[in-house]
Amino acid sequence: MAKAKKIPKKTSKKASKKLTLEKKVTPEGKVISEGKIAPEKSYKFDFMGKRKIWFIISSIIILTGVVFYFVRGFNFGIDFLGGNLMEIQFKEEVNISELRKVMEKTGYGNSILQSTAPDQYIIRTVPIDSSQKATILDSLDKEFGIYRPLIQDREVAPGFSRQIIRYALIAVAISIAAILIYVWIRFEVRFAIAAILELVHDILIVLSLYLITFREFNSTTVAVLLTILGYSLSDGIVIFDRVREEVRLDKRSKFSDIVNYSINKTLTRTMSTSATTLFPVIALLILGSQTLQDFAFGLFVGVISGSYSSIFIGSPLLVIFNNKFPKYKK
Repeated sequence: MAKAKKIPKKTSKKASKKLTLEKKVTPEGKVISEGKIAPEKSYKFDFMGKRKIWFIISSIIILTGVVFYFVRGFNFGIDFLGGNLMEIQFKEEVNISELRKVMEKTGYGNSILQSTAPDQYIIRTVPIDSSQKATILDSLDKEFGIYRPLIQDREVAPGFSRQIIRYALIAVAISIAAILIYVWIRFEVRFAIAAILELVHDILIVLSLYLITFREFNSTTVAVLLTILGYSLSDGIVIFDRVREEVRLDKRSKFSDIVNYSINKTLTRTMSTSATTLFPVIALLILGSQTLQDFAFGLFVGVISGSYSSIFIGSPLLVIFNNKFPKYKK
């Protein structure tokens, strides 16, 4: 009996194709892992595709701030304007919070209060005339009782403001230079440029909102601006670090897709960090005194702006820079 011939099974072209293996190679040329080709980068939110919208939002806020600057300027505090200094001895020991409440009732809640003894305070106000000074002293005398004549009663020149501005500008310049060098060494030039533009954006946004809301701009505001520089950078570095890793491991995807993928992967971390930072700031903004509220306002705007810019400004700028120069274009 003749043996039946074995009919070879037909294999489809799709099934017969060998899977291409992807090798992940270190900069030194060593293969660190091997496996199937990674799938195309997928992400939930397309941040890069809508970058024009984010740029328009920021431009509107900054341009509005520029308009308010020329219309009425900054609401400078005592540090920048000078004013009046009064050293008062009270007839009883006075708590600084009680003194602050009385000053707020008279309309001078932003005055600088400095205790020199349990019953003695230095009060610095914005420039006031004799009638306004009399109103303040009468209110304090009625509430606590004061000894007259005052220990000190004189005008303070605004010369201190020049020193504050000079040191603030020096501090900002040194910070930006240090950040540029750090990001340049750790990443590449394109990341450093995007990081600096992101920081400039944050400072302009905060200054614009101070102009729009007419919040007092004083030495505390300068400290807020320097704090924001560090916070904004830390947010951006997290995203840039993820982008760098993805670029090293994925040579096929478009750079904009890699950035989108990286933002989506770090989005939860960015949002949770911002939320936990904002909780105490919001508490100060609601429950704090006038001085603390001005400080908290700057931090509130800065934290939101820092998180916003790291996602919607710094990353799109990185993509634009990458596509602009053939050296980086993918």
